[in-house]
Amino acid sequence: LANFAQARFINASVTQIDRTAKRVIVEGRPSIPYDFVSINIGSTPQTGRVPGAEAHAIPVKPINGFNRRWLALLDRVRGQPGRTRIAVVGAGAGGVELTLSMQFRLRNELKKLGRDPGELEFHLLTATEQILPTHNTRVREAFEKTLADRGVHVHRKARVDSVRENELHTGLGDRLQADEIV
Repeated sequence: LANFAQARFINASVTQIDRTAKRVIVEGRPSIPYDFVSINIGSTPQTGRVPGAEAHAIPVKPINGFNRRWLALLDRVRGQPGRTRIAVVGAGAGGVELTLSMQFRLRNELKKLGRDPGELEFHLLTATEQILPTHNTRVREAFEKTLADRGVHVHRKARVDSVRENELHTGLGDRLQADEIV
């Protein structure tokens, strides 16, 4: 993308932006002059705001932490026959995509092993009434159908208030058992 835009891509930590001098101060290298700058801030979920989430849930960001846990989940599903319940918190674009992607991969892994993909149970929780709240109605409807067709249980108005080992608690007082919480 940077090449297409005839821009320079620099993968480094920015420590400061001097807007007056139009320079980006970068860790471990000379400052960089700019006319326009685009910075990926690498946001991370605020799991500390939900009691128990840091200890018992897998944040997707930073991705290296998620990747380790994903590989462990993949190995566990392959090696342990029986039901596995996976809950994904957040039904924006990222949560919907992650749910469908994980489900697709894990189901295919079970099929390769000659096992029933129905061993997997997926839950998608959203604090709002609808999935994909920033998308238009047609997109939401298409993904509602896809999630339903693929057997994903969508929990609406299910703001997660706390997380315990293998259990989510919502603002409505519901408890959801899950082997993995993302």
